[in-house]
Amino acid sequence: MGPRSALRCAPRPSASPRSAQVLLAALGAGEAVYRAFDGRLKLLRPGEILVLESELPVDVRIGDGGRLSALVAPAHMLAPRFVARERLRGGALRAHAGGVAVLLHQLLKGLTEPERAPLGAGALVDAVGGLVSAVLEDCWAQERDDGQAMRKLRMEQINQHIRRNFADPELSPGDVAEALGLSRRYVHKLYAQEGRSFRQDLIGLRIEACLRAFTDEQQAGKTIADIAYAAGYTDISQFNRHFRKLKGDTPSNVRRALVDTLGRKGGRRASARGTGAARR
Repeated sequence: MGPRSALRCAPRPSASPRSAQVLLAALGAGEAVYRAFDGRLKLLRPGEILVLESELPVDVRIGDGGRLSALVAPAHMLAPRFVARERLRGGALRAHAGGVAVLLHQLLKGLTEPERAPLGAGALVDAVGGLVSAVLEDCWAQERDDGQAMRKLRMEQINQHIRRNFADPELSPGDVAEALGLSRRYVHKLYAQEGRSFRQDLIGLRIEACLRAFTDEQQAGKTIADIAYAAGYTDISQFNRHFRKLKGDTPSNVRRALVDTLGRKGGRRASARGTGAARR
């Protein structure tokens, strides 16, 4: 791929692990950007390797003077023979630099040079698989060294996804893990380290959304059940239990109190405006 090229692909969930693909991209010159889990464009520099997977969103753009070499391989050729699928997905959508990544970069770049003798299929798989495994081991070792920062980043990614999708009645830890390229076990582990659970966060977001709706004038005509359904609940009795546990009272009492409080504040503001007009 040359200057001002773009590679954009939506996630392609595969029915079989054998249909998933991995793309290894090496930037030989210039600059490129890619979109990471947080939705931001991040810089890819010469000498860095970008790992992409067909089950994750792909968005790579190459700047002026840039040159990107890439190798696409079936995921089952790399995982689990060389690296666990969890680690392969966990290392995707990030740039890898230094250490073994330099060797992998040189190999990928060399594959595009016509004067280089081509490797046989078996030798190529062994070379790429071994280097990818080592690159991801370096990546995970760095995560262990800076585990707190990485856990914080992962939790931010998880929280962003839940905030965007909490109204989905079917939202589960498995859905979040799949969307972010993590394992379900790792998501639960992150929550355990934070001392809370996915379910607690999801319930909290849904209840807070209902509270905001209680004071929204545009939703004043909606019933409490309508509001609960819109927040992702399918069982009103469950919603009532969750609400009382978090807020210490029934939804109807809390809604009435909030509306009364807003009404009194609105009356005071109107009275103050009237007093000011009388003075003038």
